[in-house]
Amino acid sequence: MIGILASIRHPELFTKLVLVGASPRFLNDSDYHVGFKRGKVEGVLSAIEADFDAWVNGFAPLAVGADVPDAVREFSRTLFNMRPDISLFVSGTYFNSDLRGILGLVKVPSCIIQTARDMSELASVATYLKDHLCGRNTVEELHTNGHLPHLSSPTLFTTKLHRTLSR
Repeated sequence: MIGILASIRHPELFTKLVLVGASPRFLNDSDYHVGFKRGKVEGVLSAIEADFDAWVNGFAPLAVGADVPDAVREFSRTLFNMRPDISLFVSGTYFNSDLRGILGLVKVPSCIIQTARDMSELASVATYLKDHLCGRNTVEELHTNGHLPHLSSPTLFTTKLHRTLSR
């Protein structure tokens, strides 16, 4: 989503966006039902605040895909390198942001990469982005688990990324 903001501000610097697991909003509202309910987000933020270590140990396998233990360990290590208060602040900002209103300002084509099974994001988010970003947009599905395909399936991800960038 930061790439989207940057491409709006300086479109001359971009020829294409590759959006991996991107979401303009994580909370459902009356006309947007591809995110989380408010109670779920509050539960996640409470879990981070109450017991950061337990949250990391539960979240990392879901985010990466439990079937890739080395990648789960590496992702856990990076999370444990963050101060819990900063992680809580970043997560709160992330979950409470709403960038739907600016999607139409994007002028460069976008390739939206979505994993087949992502605990953080429904596949319909990719469709929403495709339909609301200006320009020529495509959706590419990766047949893998997790929200972080560069960790869960790096070979599959880099193959798809290479194909996307060479078009």
